[in-house]
Amino acid sequence: MKRALLASLTLTVAAVVIVTAFTAVSYAGTCARLAGFPGLLQKAGMVAAGPCVGKGRGEVCSSAACTTADRKPGKCQNIAVSGPANCVCVERTVSKTLR
Repeated sequence: MKRALLASLTLTVAAVVIVTAFTAVSYAGTCARLAGFPGLLQKAGMVAAGPCVGKGRGEVCSSAACTTADRKPGKCQNIAVSGPANCVCVERTVSKTLR
């Protein structure tokens, strides 16, 4: 009985570790604030931050490649109307005429 309980506990812990690692790797490089379990991992510092930061005096964003919150490829862009840059990852889209 104890052996079965220990084996069950070991498999449960291993599954939690695997899911956590997969989630952290999947959302790595996201510039946006995440929600749910990925957000919890981001707050804990287990999800690597994205490259969307201001250049110079914070007025221009880097145009680095990044990952959106829903794990799609994107590009860093400034969404601020005026003032300091608010750099976020915006999904790359393909024009309908190019499809």
